[in-house]
Amino acid sequence: MCIVDLTILLNIQLFLETPKPLILCFLPGTLPKPTIWAEPGSVIPMETSVTLWCKGSLKAQKYVLYKDGYPETWEEQKPLEPKDKAKFPITDMTSVYAGRYHCYYESPTGWSEPSDQLELVVTGANKPSLSVLPSPIVPSGGNVTLQCGSWRGFNRFILMREVEGQPSWTRDSQRAPSGEFQALFPVGPVIPSLMWTFRCHGFYSNTPQVWSLPSDPLELRRSVKWNHSLIHGIAPAQGPSWYLYVLIGASVAFILMLCLLILLLVRQQRRGKCRKSSKKGLRHPRGGGALWADPGWAQGSGQREPREVGKADVGHFHRISSQRV
Repeated sequence: MCIVDLTILLNIQLFLETPKPLILCFLPGTLPKPTIWAEPGSVIPMETSVTLWCKGSLKAQKYVLYKDGYPETWEEQKPLEPKDKAKFPITDMTSVYAGRYHCYYESPTGWSEPSDQLELVVTGANKPSLSVLPSPIVPSGGNVTLQCGSWRGFNRFILMREVEGQPSWTRDSQRAPSGEFQALFPVGPVIPSLMWTFRCHGFYSNTPQVWSLPSDPLELRRSVKWNHSLIHGIAPAQGPSWYLYVLIGASVAFILMLCLLILLLVRQQRRGKCRKSSKKGLRHPRGGGALWADPGWAQGSGQREPREVGKADVGHFHRISSQRV
């Protein structure tokens, strides 16, 4: 942007005699570059809204947005209070808005440097599949290969890890014997105690900012205790290690068996005491010791209370015995 200061010319001769006009130029790049970002993110589903933000100086008078491939300004906005940023809303995301953007701001002293580049991506239909090769069990410290495929005919695939600030990987597709278009992504080694979640997209090389829908998530986790990695569509729940469950189960079983053994021993001991008592009560009087008699059994009465038999009753038992014989 240039400002030309010319003296009012009275005639051609005076103009030729005067010095050359003084040209004052404010060249872009003399002020610090602004920051550009997208909310809620830079990968946006079709027909949804997104807002691009450009943040610069408190002295900014206006912000302009440029899109790669377009020679003119894509959009211009006045700064929002306190004038350090401006927003560029997109209410209905389509492939027209997909591309690379950067922004500038203008202040009374000139233009800023361009911001870093922001790549805005739109996602559509036909999501690919994401799987793991060759097995869901990976040796400790080993690598794993993820396969992204689609029947749509995408000639490129991109693998993304769902962690903010993590890089993505892009591969050309290859057509498998089955006819499906696939790309392989080596991943690893797996970091202990971390869970990695991946998704992939397919796209065409002539429209690199128009992607397919994301694949279903694939979660990869390495188990330190088992010394291998597990990959599942759904990650297993966190909790105690397997050997702790085994130890708890073995302890409970041991305690139960010990209690059962004690009960059996106590019961056996009580039975032994009862048998000894019975033998002592039925011993013949001639052998000595305690002898008990039931007067009701001997006399036909209803009493059942036992009493101790002395020497005076021995003759009575002999008479009863002789009568039965």
